[in-house]
Amino acid sequence: MSKRLGAVAAVLLAAGSVAGAQTNTFSSGTSYTSPSITGFATTSSQMAGMLVSWRFTGSATVFSSAWGNLAGDFFGVSGSNGFRLRMGTGTSTFVTDWELRNSSTQSLDFIQMRGAPGRTLFDCGWTGTACVQNGQTTGGGLEGTISSADGWSHQRTGGTFTGTVLGAYSNSVGIGTNPDVGDLFESLLITFQGGMGAGKTYEFRADTDSSLPTADIPTPTVPEPSTYLLMVTGLVGLFSLRRKLKA
Repeated sequence: MSKRLGAVAAVLLAAGSVAGAQTNTFSSGTSYTSPSITGFATTSSQMAGMLVSWRFTGSATVFSSAWGNLAGDFFGVSGSNGFRLRMGTGTSTFVTDWELRNSSTQSLDFIQMRGAPGRTLFDCGWTGTACVQNGQTTGGGLEGTISSADGWSHQRTGGTFTGTVLGAYSNSVGIGTNPDVGDLFESLLITFQGGMGAGKTYEFRADTDSSLPTADIPTPTVPEPSTYLLMVTGLVGLFSLRRKLKA
């Protein structure tokens, strides 16, 4: 099942290779069940309410804000501290880049998107047995969970930040009577190794689907800073281990 007819070729060209390493991990975490997917062509406005959290390097404070309507025909989050994550109003997450900008005077450690409050599920690209590391499914049209259509794993597509980026999907989701197969997730954490410096930008692709409201996927609270630190440290360690094994 294809999500966007006639758009894939243009997207593949736009998502060409960009400097800097980027990899993803996929963890079941806390498994949830949602009654059904109400839309796999999810737009920026349909994610309203999604919880976005971020932290600057050297700080114990984790900031958090709900995804919503911004000025200039955009939806997203714009913090008074110089953080901004946005996407054009009405644009689809399958074919449109997320735009992250750090206009502060500090480096940015990570961002995390928790989809539950906005009825949002993160849909990775699917090979038929597992999520692909970057971008769309290699074969195209492989949907994983029934009715979820094809997905797009977190993928760097542009921006001025050229350092290492680690993506971590967690909290897998099953739909109705269809079991959790490992392609739908409630959370996406993106970590910038060494920090994303002041004035830098990061553009990426990450597909989402829309879900019916459900009591089984609770509205998340902002974790303690120590919890985030453990998550980020673990991701950095995993990436370093992979590099050593490849050497």
